[in-house]
Amino acid sequence: MRRSAERLLAATLLMLCLAAPAVAQGSSEPEQEMGLEELLRQPLKAVPRDVEVSTASRFAQSAAQAPSTTYVITAGEIARFGFRNMSDILRALPGLYITSDGAFSYVGARGLGRPGDLNTRLLLLLDGMRVNENVYDAALLGEDFFIDAELIERVEFTPGPGSALYGNNAFLGVVNVMTKRADKLAGAEVRASRDSLGQQQARASWGHRSEAGWEGWLAASESRQDHIALSYETPAEDVSVQRERLWTRGKRLFGSFNAGAWALRAGYSELTNGSPSYVPDSLPARFDQAYILTDNSFVALSHERSLGPDWDLFAAVSAKRSNYRERFPFLDQQTTQQYIYGTTARGHWSNWDLRLSTRRWADHRLMAGLEVQNDAEQRILAGLEGEPPLQEFFGDNRRIGLFVQDEWQIADKQLLILGLRRDSSRVADPSVNPRLAWVWSGVPDASLRLMYGSAFRAANLNEFAVNVSWGEELPKPERVRTLEAAWEQALTPQLQYRVSLYSSRLYDLIELNQVDLPVFENSRGLRNIGSELELERRWDQGARLRMGLSLQRTRDEQGKGLSNSPPALFKLFYSQPILGDALQLSWQIFAMSRRHTAAEDLPGYWTHNVNLLWRPRLDLDVSLGVYNLGDTRYFDRPRIESQPLKQPGRSLQLSLSWRFGS
Repeated sequence: MRRSAERLLAATLLMLCLAAPAVAQGSSEPEQEMGLEELLRQPLKAVPRDVEVSTASRFAQSAAQAPSTTYVITAGEIARFGFRNMSDILRALPGLYITSDGAFSYVGARGLGRPGDLNTRLLLLLDGMRVNENVYDAALLGEDFFIDAELIERVEFTPGPGSALYGNNAFLGVVNVMTKRADKLAGAEVRASRDSLGQQQARASWGHRSEAGWEGWLAASESRQDHIALSYETPAEDVSVQRERLWTRGKRLFGSFNAGAWALRAGYSELTNGSPSYVPDSLPARFDQAYILTDNSFVALSHERSLGPDWDLFAAVSAKRSNYRERFPFLDQQTTQQYIYGTTARGHWSNWDLRLSTRRWADHRLMAGLEVQNDAEQRILAGLEGEPPLQEFFGDNRRIGLFVQDEWQIADKQLLILGLRRDSSRVADPSVNPRLAWVWSGVPDASLRLMYGSAFRAANLNEFAVNVSWGEELPKPERVRTLEAAWEQALTPQLQYRVSLYSSRLYDLIELNQVDLPVFENSRGLRNIGSELELERRWDQGARLRMGLSLQRTRDEQGKGLSNSPPALFKLFYSQPILGDALQLSWQIFAMSRRHTAAEDLPGYWTHNVNLLWRPRLDLDVSLGVYNLGDTRYFDRPRIESQPLKQPGRSLQLSLSWRFGS
């Protein structure tokens, strides 16, 4: 496998060397009238300035006028850089970093990514709909996410506290994933990919836009990897038998339908991870087959309409279900009978969203909203399969959020945003979170934001279950308050930069006690300060450069730092047309500084990814990606109880997409 990967890499580099001279050559031929295909292939020569975003305020507006900085990853960037899933996309965003244990992807933001955190402090939206599940409050970011990366139109990330608009879980930021419409998925499309690690993926989709005004599309995909390299040290004689039991299988189904002011979405995802389970006291060592299975589904209906020249209404309802199962063989030493020990977490809930906005009063855009989450089922069960559970925990909760926001044009170049939200539930005290932002655009092609906001996260059923089993009280909700200043400026149409400085106070952070009882407790206060710098440059020939540096420092009241909290992140993305839009080369760098963990420090590292995207026709894409090009050896420790895990080395992925019948 290694030899074939090296041969493929050598062929790729040879192709790039042969094609590289075409980069610098200008066209000496006289200009000719371009056809439709050539027009569609023309790159944007200027950095987009007036980008439309919706996550910061829950309605579409110019990014320059938004009350919070919003970072955007587009479908074009997903294709050019070969992003394979949501983890790859989030890793490309400022201030975010991803770790993985092979079965679950963990995200850290602005230095807060504690081992064992299940992404509870980042709110994940899909077309504006909350998708964090209701047992662990987890956001699923890996192969268990609802939709394939190629079906995403754009991803918006608004960092900082967002509870004044979104309530629980919008602690460190909000990520909104927006799917493509039928105009981008018209006709049929098939896609297949395989990498040098043995992962195979296949997808088929079909979309249609009717002259009657409705449109829709449907996509189904499947993935599998039969053998996965071990991420931990193990005796040589046990490697093959463990790899046979280390595998993954995944399925996705997603549908979208729009008719006038109505939108219907439905999705299903299923992921099964096999793992070896050691049989105690077996000589020689024997391993049984264990597995972890997650399946999630949802259906959502939304409607928006105008109630007059100055009033707009948005209403949405969704029903969601999650099911998480762990199954591990267990041998009774006395009876030699084998059992299956399992943990199951089941959730079933609905979300209701109602928003009313108006421009009736001059210089004001006022919005008020009501959100309700009704948890019909929250359950955790543990015990032997086929027998009554040894432990069983139930949740009975309902969350209600009321919020109001006023966007006030106080002067020609000044905008003031005032917001307030009150959240209540059956299991936690009410939480009130304000928002204040001032946007000034008194300098041409520049804007200044001064922002203040707060957020909270209440303990979830998993944290309740752990504490109850040890006879401990439920921890209080955790809170954060942040002051931030951000400056954006376009120095030229092709050169833009942005810089932000922030200071946060975190109170009652919920964390697992690693000294005494393994229960969740509220920590002492924390202070987090940091900065984020991003620079974007474009050239006439179509080349693009974007790079960013994130610096942060988090300390508790005693001056101690946090676990898995890198002080510095560096990211660089460069894409270069070789044969115009038909052949593009992209290069990605990700660097993380040294991190401290409870067991040991993890050294900093650099990784490089290279992707070659070939589009000989508008209906055909061929992508060749080389991930971790330098075969960097680095480790993550995403869970408290695990040892540092070696992350994947160099791998190659070849994918092909073919569209027809559009």
